[in-house]
Amino acid sequence: MSNIGKALLWAAGIIAAAVFMQAQGMSDGASFGVIAGLSGAAWASLNAETGCGRSCLQ
Repeated sequence: MSNIGKALLWAAGIIAAAVFMQAQGMSDGASFGVIAGLSGAAWASLNAETGCGRSCLQ
């Protein structure tokens, strides 16, 4: 699957999680924590295929 497809799946999942948390009445802080965690997981999974790792940061 291409990165565009993966990104769209992650975006749909993050939006679904936000809607679910809003419907459940979760606090803003808890909602932010979950969305931030999902966003970080999405970013990491989309960048995992580059094979660059930490060496690109140096």
